[in-house]
Amino acid sequence: MAAADGDSIANLLRKNKRLSRELSRMETVFNAIRSAIVVCDCAGEIIFANSYAGDLLGIGAADVSIFKLLPGMDAAVSDAARGSYALREFEISYPERKMLSAQIIPFDFGDGGTFALILNDVTREKLSTEERIESEKLSSLLNLASGVAHEIGNPLNSINIHLQLAMRRLKKLAEKLPGDGFVEGVRESVEICSSEVSRLDSIIENFLKALRPMRPDMADCDPIKPLAETLKTLDAELENLGVSVAVNVDAPLPTVYADANLLKQLYFNILHNAMEAMDAGGDITVRALADDDFVKISFADTGCGIDEDGMSKLFQPYYTTKTDGHGLGMTIIQAIVRAHGGKIDVESGPDRGTTVTVSFPRAHRRIRTLRQNAP
Repeated sequence: MAAADGDSIANLLRKNKRLSRELSRMETVFNAIRSAIVVCDCAGEIIFANSYAGDLLGIGAADVSIFKLLPGMDAAVSDAARGSYALREFEISYPERKMLSAQIIPFDFGDGGTFALILNDVTREKLSTEERIESEKLSSLLNLASGVAHEIGNPLNSINIHLQLAMRRLKKLAEKLPGDGFVEGVRESVEICSSEVSRLDSIIENFLKALRPMRPDMADCDPIKPLAETLKTLDAELENLGVSVAVNVDAPLPTVYADANLLKQLYFNILHNAMEAMDAGGDITVRALADDDFVKISFADTGCGIDEDGMSKLFQPYYTTKTDGHGLGMTIIQAIVRAHGGKIDVESGPDRGTTVTVSFPRAHRRIRTLRQNAP
């Protein structure tokens, strides 16, 4: 009897050893797969995660619910419970901003429900698709704009030349007929026509500039230096309008990977918009700070603000509330921000001013993981 028990124990030990080897092999296989594999219970607690999942989701030593890692996952699990499996897409912001596709597969082992997730990083594919669509749109618009500019530009040049000739003849006629009201009236009309021709030429130039694909000359850049240079350029105009500017900067501010000249153009356009919104003077407050991913610079003015209809059309080409505006300022601002992989946010309302915040990726981004935040 004792011998039989000893054989049974020996068999169990051999089986346990064999199972341990198989489990080790399975873990090695799972860790070699370049997809995130996560197993969790119905409460969202993670039971198993392969090494790729740890890197992708920042899973460390801390006990973290999958529902916190993937917003909306609880609803997806509920949907999956009613079928064989579910397909979802998630956007995460840590350890890095990524788009993930997920297969959610329910299992019932009699323990209340277990779910396996197979996650793949589709950020590059998503961005590539969006960029391709955007590029195709811009390319079509640019081709159309180039054709229109060519067709309009030639007659405008001809009109401008003839207006200059008319001005010279009127000048000679005014010398022969000094004080003649008719000649003076014609001269004023010709000057107005010449001014309008120049305005049309400027509109065409700005339209092409807004649509032309930007190729920034990127380098590590202090984002505040171009701002200081821009404020120096606008100093006299700011003083003349009675507009004061206060700059508050978190120190030390990290560098961004950017084109310094394009940043100057960006700051100039934002500041000029703020100045034009304050007819009777006012204040512009510039704040700069950084987090693990971005350097954020906000420009808050005390101007007239933008109503709900204006906010919905803010980035539309040619939309403007100014009598002499070309409506491309915000389009150019958006194009510069996008060319740097950044983002732009605008907050405004009638009679409460406008705040424009531009965010640029840090030149050397810090990767945050849940392991660093674990107690």
